[in-house]
Amino acid sequence: MTDSKSQDRLQQLGRFGLRALRIAASTVSLIELLRSEWSGGIAAGVAWLVFVQVERRVYPPDKPPTAGP
Repeated sequence: MTDSKSQDRLQQLGRFGLRALRIAASTVSLIELLRSEWSGGIAAGVAWLVFVQVERRVYPPDKPPTAGP
């Protein structure tokens, strides 16, 4: 594999892992809050929020092309 291919693959795996952590944290938060486990639910909610912010900083969303004049 070339260096750029391995870098792209590593970035894809990192994005997948971060997305999986985000989904897991939101699911755990919801389940804990439904079970009235407030501290666990809030902690998982904060973890979800941190994962969302990290994902936005590390992998910014692609900007749609703007229309020309």
